[in-house]
Amino acid sequence: MAGDYLTSGAIHFTGLGNGTDFDSIIQAMVKAQSFHKNRLESWKADWEDKQTAFQDLNTTLLSLKTHMQSMDKPSEFFVKNVTSTDEDVLTATADSDAAEGNHLILVNQLAQNKIQTNSTGYADPTTVINSTGSDQTIVLNYNGKAAVTITIPDGTTLAGALNMINKDADNPGVRASIVSDGSSSYLQMRGMDMGSGATLSLAGSTLSGYDDTGGNWDVNQANQNAQIRVDGWPISTWIESDTNTITDAVEGVSFSLKSIPFGQSNASITLSIANDNSAIKENVRGFVDKINEVRSELINLTKFDENMERGALLQGNYGLQLISTKLKDVTSQKGVGFDYDDDVISTLSQIGIMTDAEEGSATRGLLMFDEEIFDEAMKTDPDAVSSFFSAYFSGDTNSSDFTYDSHISGVTKAGTYAVEYTVDGSGTITSATIGGQTASIIGSQMTGPSGTDMAGLVINAVNLSAGTYTGEVRLKLGKAGQMVETLDEITSTVDGPLHILEDNYQDIIDDIDKKIDYETDRITRMERMTRSRFARLESTLSYYDSMMKSLDSQISSLSSK
Repeated sequence: MAGDYLTSGAIHFTGLGNGTDFDSIIQAMVKAQSFHKNRLESWKADWEDKQTAFQDLNTTLLSLKTHMQSMDKPSEFFVKNVTSTDEDVLTATADSDAAEGNHLILVNQLAQNKIQTNSTGYADPTTVINSTGSDQTIVLNYNGKAAVTITIPDGTTLAGALNMINKDADNPGVRASIVSDGSSSYLQMRGMDMGSGATLSLAGSTLSGYDDTGGNWDVNQANQNAQIRVDGWPISTWIESDTNTITDAVEGVSFSLKSIPFGQSNASITLSIANDNSAIKENVRGFVDKINEVRSELINLTKFDENMERGALLQGNYGLQLISTKLKDVTSQKGVGFDYDDDVISTLSQIGIMTDAEEGSATRGLLMFDEEIFDEAMKTDPDAVSSFFSAYFSGDTNSSDFTYDSHISGVTKAGTYAVEYTVDGSGTITSATIGGQTASIIGSQMTGPSGTDMAGLVINAVNLSAGTYTGEVRLKLGKAGQMVETLDEITSTVDGPLHILEDNYQDIIDDIDKKIDYETDRITRMERMTRSRFARLESTLSYYDSMMKSLDSQISSLSSK
């Protein structure tokens, strides 16, 4: 056939029979029929752009959360500087509980493990140390543990005995090694624990020259506790530790003992502890900068460009409005569990952090940080600044009649809860409520009911005289921790608004894909049917063209006669 040939390879030629360009006609028809499909694809691209914007925002929010988690506890936020007059002798670290000031530390001795070396030397490690013709033993008596007996068979070398000791499954914590003085090799034993209690003895060993009698062992280093005095205390004894890290001598301070200078019986150094105001301020700058990153992204996604007379990609999106409101609530409201009257600092504005609300400002809607106000707050009450940013479920009350006792991590919510309880004439609590809900009562303890925000919150009644007592208990959560909790809600992969929006948008995209597939199939069928019709038309035209040419030939032949 001179017309269009349809094949599985979709190769076709049109117009070969009569010169008409049917292919251009078909392409124009396909293009016209693709208008709706093209609109769907453009629509899909718009939704995909929105979905990508949500994913990018989620990444920014998670970055904010990670930063807030790095400063949501006092030990992370309230950085302390510790300097030592001799770091070769002693260094120290301090957490938020450490008070500023100086301490004079007298280091009398360091904690040590016991090291002892056998007095019998051998030509080399391959020398046999048991040639008795029978099994002998080495007994390890160490650190108050049950004695461990290691069998040394006849013919065992020095190196072999070392391996037997070190590889014994019941070894209580003793390490054997071979040392040399240049001419002879010796077996050395060391306990792996420090402190006066980490004794080491080989009493009861039957291998000749290895029990604890007759000067068989030279003690290179005696096991002992570390000993220090802090500011001259204790006067006649020592603060002792079985390690060279001492954490309970000064609240919030951890000492690391390093050495005592050669030739000295002890060493005296001074430790200075101070708030690291630069590091603390950097934490606050990071707080502001990271929040502003999120705010800037939200502004760019939802703003209206008056010059372009066009809204941004997600302008008017309810989900983003909800997220923006939640985040602004954290920075604009007082701290969770804080009180305007009882707490020195309860809002960000008191430490110089406020939202720029000036019309036309390039930073409108972003947080501004007035460092002078912050510096003054740090001078006045640094602990209040630290608490406001990094309090982590810190409990207190506004009444002397009862005290905060405890809460259940991950269950009890931070907040301020009203407390009321009644005591009868016998000193028994007859009724109690926390946060307006009936509390369970055991003795003088009252506990918030399950299924409520105050679940697991325990209050101790101090005043058990007959009467009814009221007040408040506060479980404080600093701004960093509050932001983490809010971001947990926003970025939740179960019911967070971003997750729900992404899922909804994916449903829309999937629905558009189905419509695009339908349109693609429809256009393909239309093109196939059109090509088939044009192929038949071209065949017919070719037939009549041939007939016309034949008739023309016959007429020409008749005319020439």
